[in-house]
Amino acid sequence: MKLKLAIATVAALAAALADPIAAQDFPNKPISIVIGFGAGGGTDAILRAVAEPMSKSLGQPVLATNKPGAGGGVAAMDIKGAKPDGYTIYGGGSLTFAFEPLVLKTQYQHDDFEHIALISLFQDGLFTHPSRPYKSMRDVIDAAKAEKRSIKYASQYQLDKLIFAYVAKKEGVEIIPVPTQGGNGAVTITLANQVDFGFSGGTFGPHHESGALRVIGSMMAERMERFPQILSMHDNGWMVGSGNYLIVSTTKGTPKPVVEKLAAAFQQGMRTPTVQEVVKSRYMKDVFIGPDKAGAIVKSELDKYAKMVADQK
Repeated sequence: MKLKLAIATVAALAAALADPIAAQDFPNKPISIVIGFGAGGGTDAILRAVAEPMSKSLGQPVLATNKPGAGGGVAAMDIKGAKPDGYTIYGGGSLTFAFEPLVLKTQYQHDDFEHIALISLFQDGLFTHPSRPYKSMRDVIDAAKAEKRSIKYASQYQLDKLIFAYVAKKEGVEIIPVPTQGGNGAVTITLANQVDFGFSGGTFGPHHESGALRVIGSMMAERMERFPQILSMHDNGWMVGSGNYLIVSTTKGTPKPVVEKLAAAFQQGMRTPTVQEVVKSRYMKDVFIGPDKAGAIVKSELDKYAKMVADQK
């Protein structure tokens, strides 16, 4: 018994000593960010932008690759199965961990990862083609009722389906999701005027500025930072809403000093003028929440969405 205790004590001491040593040596090879969504969207743009200053500060290449699918779940599974050394990072939406496990048969849960940081907040906006007469989401609903027809919108997630199923029931209209791949896909189909409206977490920004799209609502409970005059879901009497952070996470069991070193590199990279310009152009909200609080926020969001799912059953 004493021998087993001694072995356990030595093992624990060795692990404690190994963590800071691992951080000192980290990184000594390229780091991979696996982006959970397709190229061209806000997630892709920001993570590719921040990879450059991180490469300089860490002294190793930070390489970004896209692996879309299952609301970020395909990329998340890559990270879950990776070696816990900090060299493989998930980059995408926090909904991958805070919502998808509630509605899909995911092979992961939110606590199967070390959440490095929340590096910005998506401002989920609703937008339409300028040839359509809508100035607000209420206009979309009223037109469908007057014309006795359904509404089609560009859908990305299970969450938006849940939100608009709630709106449809409350308003007595049919709202049909048209599946797209990420924010870029939602913008593309709306630019083609194939739907009544679309939504994205900021990819619509440049198209709004050019006049190619018109913003008509916030899909969040609150109004968007850049569009304080545009009504939110709660403003319209729809007591639901999205909330999605741009999150970076790595494999569970990665040494804490390595996670903290990565978080510091992300924070430093996000503060650079070039990356800040990308954040601004994508209409994201500039926030940074490190590893000490990121996991707790994901869990809090998960609890909120669990209640939303339960309320609609």
